[in-house]
Amino acid sequence: MSEYEQILRQLGSFGPYQRRAFILVSMFETPLAWAMLTPILLNYRPDWHCTDWTSLQNGLIADNYTDIDASYIRQIDSKDELQTFLHLIDFKGNLTINQTTNTCPNGKICPGIEFDGVKSIVSTWKLVCDQEIVGDIITSIQMAGVLIGAVLTGQLADLFGRRHILFIEHAILVIMWFCSAFASSWMVYAGLRFIIGALIGGVLVVNFVLPLELVTPEWRTFCGCIGLWAVGLMALAGWGYYIRDWQYLVICTSSASMFILLSWWFVPESPRWLLSRGRVKKAERILTDMAIYNNKPVPDFSKLRQYSESEMQAKQQQVKYSYWHLCSSWKLTKNSLILMYGWFVSSAVYYGMNFNTKNLTGDLYLNIFFSGLVEIPALVFVVLVHNKLGRRLTVSILMTSAGVFSFAILILHLAGKLEELSTLTVVFAMIGKAGISGGWAALQVFSAEIFPTVVRNIGVGACSFSARIGAIVAPQIVYLGAKNDAAPLPFTVFGTVALICGGLVWLLPETRGVPLPDELVINVRRPSQAGIEDNTLNGNSHETIPLKAVDTKNGEITQEVA
Repeated sequence: MSEYEQILRQLGSFGPYQRRAFILVSMFETPLAWAMLTPILLNYRPDWHCTDWTSLQNGLIADNYTDIDASYIRQIDSKDELQTFLHLIDFKGNLTINQTTNTCPNGKICPGIEFDGVKSIVSTWKLVCDQEIVGDIITSIQMAGVLIGAVLTGQLADLFGRRHILFIEHAILVIMWFCSAFASSWMVYAGLRFIIGALIGGVLVVNFVLPLELVTPEWRTFCGCIGLWAVGLMALAGWGYYIRDWQYLVICTSSASMFILLSWWFVPESPRWLLSRGRVKKAERILTDMAIYNNKPVPDFSKLRQYSESEMQAKQQQVKYSYWHLCSSWKLTKNSLILMYGWFVSSAVYYGMNFNTKNLTGDLYLNIFFSGLVEIPALVFVVLVHNKLGRRLTVSILMTSAGVFSFAILILHLAGKLEELSTLTVVFAMIGKAGISGGWAALQVFSAEIFPTVVRNIGVGACSFSARIGAIVAPQIVYLGAKNDAAPLPFTVFGTVALICGGLVWLLPETRGVPLPDELVINVRRPSQAGIEDNTLNGNSHETIPLKAVDTKNGEITQEVA
């Protein structure tokens, strides 16, 4: 145990000071959920109508209004222009208007298209018919931004600190988010959503790391699983219910998100990061404040400077590992690929189910609310049983449940009961959402325990990259179900990949109660000695060797001798 963790135990592993910081940092998740998941509402496709204006114009001309120029009548292609014309001629009779609903003549957008009800980006920029896929492409662009932002912010937070990056990026996020309400075209809007996604990804990284560096290891599972993201998703349903115009919705949610910046004076910098940068005095002041707030005696900090120097020296002498080291043995390669697939599936299914909420039957806003609500018991379940059932069984149960209930929707469709049993369809979708939410949380803890210490950050980083790819793909899977006759198709994809993941986790080693691995197990080829052929695995064996003691020059492996 490090000197820093010993001091945290003296001050309280998860005392009032840490609880306050954890709650305040977790509060960032609520507006982040609004920013990330508003495409559920912004991309909503209301009903639209196409009027046969040509037939209407011909009928008006045939009525022989001699004082009205026929060329003027030919320009009538909207209800407002028609009302103006009828008032001009003082029309008193009945007028037959031929309209079609939700149709695309020749696959194109009809002239004078009109939308009902909710004002979304779809109705603003007429993203239907041959433009139908644009909304989901914009969402994929946003998720690509999340990938870029997460990668860049990890480096920035290591250079400039967790606290500063958290608040600076959130402040910029609020500004860009607010500005997106005034986008002049969907292309400009897509560019802004990319920037918004990058800032969301960045804030999420620091939001996850900062609380973990304030508590002792036994509280990290709790802090990593529990948060206010689901609360944000539930609140989004209320925002959407009362504000049916997408521009006002963006303005209101972004404006409300700036108030979290007032927590600047109550969220501390990570003492662990400060010590790693040699800023011992600042770390001591924060730990002293923690002691006073937790009503604990101020500990002796005499060893902290020595700890800080050793941490800095260790960083300088640290061997540089790369993603190739994840393939240093067959066992680690297998584990890495399975975990990366698991994160890909978790992200694709989780965000896919969220974005697909707009395609579910029933009330859109209730569906969004329940979509967030079901996440809470799923995460509580993980916290309660993760150490009792073991990592593999917990992940497998949750992933399998997500897969089974997703497939159940396909079965209802094949039985022709999808419309008749619409409530049951939503229930199955919500149970599947709960399964993938809990499964992803459990898989994150599982992944951190499987990778050896020397490549743990690289391993989790590779998994996170896979998750972001899954998030980019998710809106395109949702697009597969945009047509009524293809509504179950996204759930078929979700169910298939989730069931495969639920089975593959059994190929991973169980880590419950097992010490975390610190070193890599690499393949070693031993030369035969004294002319005697070594037949053990054809001369191959596995050894646990610290890579700093490995010299690959001339293809040989040599050990440092003390």
